[in-house]
Amino acid sequence: MIDTYLLEGLLAFRDTGTLSAASEKLHLSQPALSRSMRKLEDILDVTLFERQKNKISLNENGIMAADYAAKILGQEKEMVERIRAYDRSRHTITLGACAPAPIFMLTPILSQTYADMTIASEIKREDTLLRGLSDSTYQIIVLTQPAESDELESIRWQSEHLYITLPPAHPLAGRTGVHLRELNGQTMLLYSQIGFWYDLCMEKMPEARFLMQDEYTALGELVQASALPAFSTNLVRNDDERHMNRVFVPILDSEARVDYYCIFKKKSNTLLNRFLTQIRAEVNRVEKLK
Repeated sequence: MIDTYLLEGLLAFRDTGTLSAASEKLHLSQPALSRSMRKLEDILDVTLFERQKNKISLNENGIMAADYAAKILGQEKEMVERIRAYDRSRHTITLGACAPAPIFMLTPILSQTYADMTIASEIKREDTLLRGLSDSTYQIIVLTQPAESDELESIRWQSEHLYITLPPAHPLAGRTGVHLRELNGQTMLLYSQIGFWYDLCMEKMPEARFLMQDEYTALGELVQASALPAFSTNLVRNDDERHMNRVFVPILDSEARVDYYCIFKKKSNTLLNRFLTQIRAEVNRVEKLK
């Protein structure tokens, strides 16, 4: 049985090239590291180093041993990470989304449905979310397109449509709709955590000046007190209208309307069953109202 610290010492020597540098990296004394390397040679019953008066280097045995050490330590790290992730998954449901509205709307449902579990959420790019779903970082993700996979299931959930909110005296407030290019060059208030919407704003309004706000509540207070344009959507408009004397003008660009899909692993149906039942019921209710 080879102790992990012996493999770590061998790998540190390979990576640094000297005993002094390796011992410094491992926060050990050089004599202690030397004893560890001799102990490893005794366990393997082979020499791993070419030792000269003022120089020590790995021989062919040592090079092979270091390669195995890297693999073993890598597997150990992966094992620890996977077991910890599995343990978290038993006590935590993590929701990942490409935009804030799904987080705002789905997190309370998850919290109410799984009162005995921790609910975590974050906004990431779609490729990051898919990788995270694959490695169980997330139990459920929300994207703007369904996932094509035999292991995954997608439920079309909600549609989001972008609006611009304006004070009644703004020149565009009387319009029935505007294109994003018409807002290019203006100074606007913008929430910093808007996911994929940010890329759309940068593409369509490269000359706009955005005053970024990290806190959503603080943004609402600024919008209420300011004459600057700001964005809203149909999913948060009702809440916004209760607090703001603003005109809501639809954005006409085709990219300003997206469909959201809740995506999860088919094998996680048992854990998510109560949540998915509510989502499907919500989708059916919306469809009947159309």
